[in-house]
Amino acid sequence: MYDHTAPLPIPGAETAPAATRSDTALPRSGWLRVRASDRTLLADIHAQLGLDLARRVPHPVDEHGFALLPLELPLPFAAGPTGASTVFTSAAILIAVSDELLITVEPDRPVPALAAAQARVGTLPATASSRDALLVIIEGLNDAMQGTVNQISLVLNDLADEAVDSSGGFKLEGRQVGVADIAQTAVSLGGAEELIARAVQGQLMLERAARRMRRSSAHAEREYSTLLSDVQGGRRHARFQHAKVRNIQQSLMTTLDLKQNQIIKVFTVVTAVFTPPTLIAAYYGQNFANMPELALPWGEWFVMATTAIFALVPLWYIKKKGWLR
Repeated sequence: MYDHTAPLPIPGAETAPAATRSDTALPRSGWLRVRASDRTLLADIHAQLGLDLARRVPHPVDEHGFALLPLELPLPFAAGPTGASTVFTSAAILIAVSDELLITVEPDRPVPALAAAQARVGTLPATASSRDALLVIIEGLNDAMQGTVNQISLVLNDLADEAVDSSGGFKLEGRQVGVADIAQTAVSLGGAEELIARAVQGQLMLERAARRMRRSSAHAEREYSTLLSDVQGGRRHARFQHAKVRNIQQSLMTTLDLKQNQIIKVFTVVTAVFTPPTLIAAYYGQNFANMPELALPWGEWFVMATTAIFALVPLWYIKKKGWLR
């Protein structure tokens, strides 16, 4: 039976890097939390249980009566001591579960979702098994992943507002939105898309672990089926956010194309307006022997008026065609 009163040690990160053994007897039931840097405890587990939890496990496997379930989840962590800002870091967690003992190999940085799950596991009845405790842990990790996707959704809402500003042409401070602003928003969208991809991958790993446990937990099949539905719903939410990223990226690319076309249009109009005056200036810059209009008293005004007409006629034609819009 699962003993929720068993000690749950979390060894400190300041352990010797060498994989030495302490020959301390491991508990045979309960939840044993191990930091990935605690080589001593990992060596004891290898010696007493035959499990090499220090290696990378790419997919769920069964070894020595334990099911090994690897997870890699982008979870939110407080960036500072006050918790004012949040960063998302990939947490690699390896779970080893048997009928009586549950072992989690966790990163050195404390995972808040596991701490919350530990408090919930402490309320389980004495008749609960290690698989019941694992159900609570996966539920807590899935809730944390949902929080990750929800925070990504808030970020995407801000980026969508920036995309609307870009398409409108002006920011709140009154200056015109430039290509650099669009590029910065595109970079932020790329980071959000990468985070969503890792969230979807993490939810797939949670789903695979839940399916494996459902097959071996006949008494908790309904609970694991409900958990699978929750994980799948969270993955659909993440994919919806991914589609939102793609739509915003498409909007930005369209805006960028329009801005580039607008720039080319401005240079085209300038070229069309100033080409005739340039030709006239080039003509009168020639060293001809006889230029009769130079002797006329109104010759200078004639040339200036002709130049103005030749400059305004292309501008009038372009405006008439609506090319300035």
